[in-house]
Amino acid sequence: MSLNGILWLAHLFFPRECVHCGVLLDFRERDYLCPGCRARLETVPEPVCERCGVPLEIPAGNPATCPDCREHSPAYRRARSALIFSGPGGSLVRAYKYSAGPYLSGACLRPLLAGGERWYDWEKYDRVVPVPLHPRKTRERGFDQAAVLAAGLSRKTGIPLDRKSLVRIRYTGTQTRLSRKSRRENIRGAFLVTGRDRVRGAEVLLIDDVHTTGATVGECAEALIGAGAAEVDVLTLARAVSR
Repeated sequence: MSLNGILWLAHLFFPRECVHCGVLLDFRERDYLCPGCRARLETVPEPVCERCGVPLEIPAGNPATCPDCREHSPAYRRARSALIFSGPGGSLVRAYKYSAGPYLSGACLRPLLAGGERWYDWEKYDRVVPVPLHPRKTRERGFDQAAVLAAGLSRKTGIPLDRKSLVRIRYTGTQTRLSRKSRRENIRGAFLVTGRDRVRGAEVLLIDDVHTTGATVGECAEALIGAGAAEVDVLTLARAVSR
């Protein structure tokens, strides 16, 4: 039986729906989004803050730093995101993150790679490091979404994957309803670098699923820089922005 035949048979018994609008998908669809919803995926518009990557309302071609980064300069060199966390992109990321959806990793990896190629030069990085989940949170969700994305990116780009150097040593509850200040306080001291020899002098690409206030990736970058990393850049699948 051909590959299309296998996919058709699987689709017959396990039909797939678009994660955003719910329409029944063609059996050859790999991204779990219908063509209409895929066309509505939003990438992060330029110009953006030079440090955290948040979209700015300034004329294009005028590099600038957002007020929050001027007040609280992050430890990372810069952070960029592939998609805006709303509409079909928000539905895709939420399904991946909260619905025990590792089957969606391929659909999420493709925009992550495209966004990374837009912003970064893969050859400059020595290690790709995922933002780690606490073991308890991994059990609750069923998988570590950032680690799966980092592993896929490592395979596609050739950047060595490092899942051991950065660990989460303190369980933190969800930060969804917390203010920017409370997020920073909630996550402070939650990460530890156990592989100082591995990160010392390294250019690190830090991977996470969603960038909201940057508190989590900022804390991770601070731990890595404190352990001797030369620089840390951040790449996330989606960026939450206020409308």
